[in-house]
Amino acid sequence: MAKPNSRQRAGAALAALAVAAATAACRREAVAPPPSPAPAPQAPAARSSSIPTAYGLRPAEKQAVEGFLRRHPELRLPAESDRHASASGEGDVRHLYGVYHPYFVRGDLNDDGVLDFVLCFVRRDSSVSTPWFTVVVFPGQESGTGSAPSFGPEIFLERDITLAAGDISIDRDAIVITPDLDDETTRRYRWDPVRRSYVFVRDDDSEAEPPDVSQT
Repeated sequence: MAKPNSRQRAGAALAALAVAAATAACRREAVAPPPSPAPAPQAPAARSSSIPTAYGLRPAEKQAVEGFLRRHPELRLPAESDRHASASGEGDVRHLYGVYHPYFVRGDLNDDGVLDFVLCFVRRDSSVSTPWFTVVVFPGQESGTGSAPSFGPEIFLERDITLAAGDISIDRDAIVITPDLDDETTRRYRWDPVRRSYVFVRDDDSEAEPPDVSQT
């Protein structure tokens, strides 16, 4: 019988290597661990509220403000940098009100037995030195027996005004806007049940035409 030549021996060696490699692959596949199960989907994290707790808003008020900000993305809540201290300070005002926020008040403004609230907002394109404020009334609505009150469509009282050194307040049933606490000048608005709107009033006049207060 003829001996295999060198080419035949090389071919036999390559075939043996191929068989060995295939056998090793089969063994690795046999002992490979099963694939890990896909991680269970997690519930999305709850979005943190953009309403600072310093405002002391109740849940229904908070919901009304969040909805308002979604409809008016050009506005935001006032920040500490928007507040410019008056020359006389706010000590007397804080002593008078106890809990005092210059841009938020709550009360029954239209005498319907349900609490309303007034909140100021700032235009996002305002500069730090000159923030432009917008005053908005959120009228309360009775939601039914045993249900928490809700709030009807908001009412814009004044837009683009200076209020960095002033505040808003309630005097009996009137909303009082004080542009500067160092100045006695104020603007008052009272609910008119006939017109179903807020009207501008003066101390010596039961009703008057509202002034042009845009950017004043």
